[in-house]
Amino acid sequence: MGNVPTKLDQDGNPIEPVSRPGYPSGNTGSSSTGTSFSGQSTNDGKTRSKRATSLVSTFLNSGSRYRSGSMQDTTYHSPHKKRSTKEKEQMKEQHARNIIVKYDESVDGGFMAPFGSYSYDKLDYDATVVKSLIIQRRLAPFYTPLQDFDPTWSREELLKIVDGLPLHASFDENPEEFEDIPIGDLKKPNFDYLIDKSSSKKEYRNMHSKIFKARLYQKRIYWQERENESFLETKLEVREGKAQNNYLPSNDLKYDLYSNGSECPICFLYFPEPMNYSKCCQQPICTECFVQIKRAEPHFPHEEVDPTKPIQNDNEKDPNLLTTEPSNCPYCATAEFAVVYTPPKNRKVGIQGIPPATYKSVNEPSETNDKDETTTAKNPNNVVSSDAIRPDWENKLNKERIRLARRSANATAIHVSNQLIDPDYASTSNDTTISSSRKTTITTSRHGSNTASRGSRQRSRQSIQDLENEMIQEAIRLSLEDEQQQNKSLKNKSPKKK
Repeated sequence: MGNVPTKLDQDGNPIEPVSRPGYPSGNTGSSSTGTSFSGQSTNDGKTRSKRATSLVSTFLNSGSRYRSGSMQDTTYHSPHKKRSTKEKEQMKEQHARNIIVKYDESVDGGFMAPFGSYSYDKLDYDATVVKSLIIQRRLAPFYTPLQDFDPTWSREELLKIVDGLPLHASFDENPEEFEDIPIGDLKKPNFDYLIDKSSSKKEYRNMHSKIFKARLYQKRIYWQERENESFLETKLEVREGKAQNNYLPSNDLKYDLYSNGSECPICFLYFPEPMNYSKCCQQPICTECFVQIKRAEPHFPHEEVDPTKPIQNDNEKDPNLLTTEPSNCPYCATAEFAVVYTPPKNRKVGIQGIPPATYKSVNEPSETNDKDETTTAKNPNNVVSSDAIRPDWENKLNKERIRLARRSANATAIHVSNQLIDPDYASTSNDTTISSSRKTTITTSRHGSNTASRGSRQRSRQSIQDLENEMIQEAIRLSLEDEQQQNKSLKNKSPKKK
């Protein structure tokens, strides 16, 4: 058992080491990627205004009081809790760190992070889950691909090509998306000084988001280049006999990996066998293509438009109708896409295996056959679904439902508050009452303005009572919906007995 020597970031702070079971604690290479950059004038009008404000506040906060109170005495962290901008940025930065390719973190000749065939915004899977699946050998590692493959290549030709492979695909240093966006000093965590203080709140938030994305992009380039440099320096030292490194693969391992290249039908790149295979139609797929496949974003069910009815806005629909369909197989379109992976039996190197530098070729034939694949396909432990690498899809769906419910509640509250302050504000029932009152006033003119005044006050009180009852009913409904969502989330989060 051995650990990587403690790494230091640019400011000299220690970075938590990654344990690599099965590796000796002798002379190893070090790579550092954890660098931290880190009037109304009348009393009646004032009373209505105060009551409206109080009722609106009660209406909007009824659900949140339940959520905060019910979770107050538990250690359960509500997935619906709104995170601050800083917390979201920290999570995004940590995710970017997790998808940096490191040569000293390998499994069976592959790596724990993608090569970079796809853009960063498509790598929104749970990196911790994917790494765990790779270490458990339930998912093929991320291999460095070959652009082409020729079975007639000699051993020397193949080794020369493999030795020239980079850890990660090259980056676009100046993408068009981040042109004219200042990034400041990446070593300083605060970059608010780059934003014009005279801008509006909306403009400030938009600019803050753009600068953060541009800075994170440059940080990823810096972190990966540090790894690339460490990888090249270590290879040069080993080649010159100045040092030994157990993390670098032996020539036998490199040849056994790439002498049987297999093409991924999606990205058309060549990868070492064995690859992942779709559970439904047994088609090969590399891990980097597999992590791109995911559920559709939350949306309302597609319905045929009835020309006789007005088009309904999404804000007017029931948020509980939001749905998201599971992903389909890219080959046969079967729902609930999943893959099966059979790890190599004679090439267990890297984490939880022997050091890659000590690997020797085994001339024994591979024991993998159709029977083994069939048995593996029937074993649910070796099946990985696309939902498994994004386990928070249900939380995202519930968050979107809550967001739409709150948006609808806010619109209702604003409308109700306007009605409470001004009873004649856009109310059909009030228009009917006023029309009836005018007829009564004409036929009974001897009562004069006193009768009209009393009728107006009565209508105002009745309208307020009706609206109060409507708001209370709506608040109760939303509170019950929130309670149902919390109970469902608690059941999903509770540990299951194995």
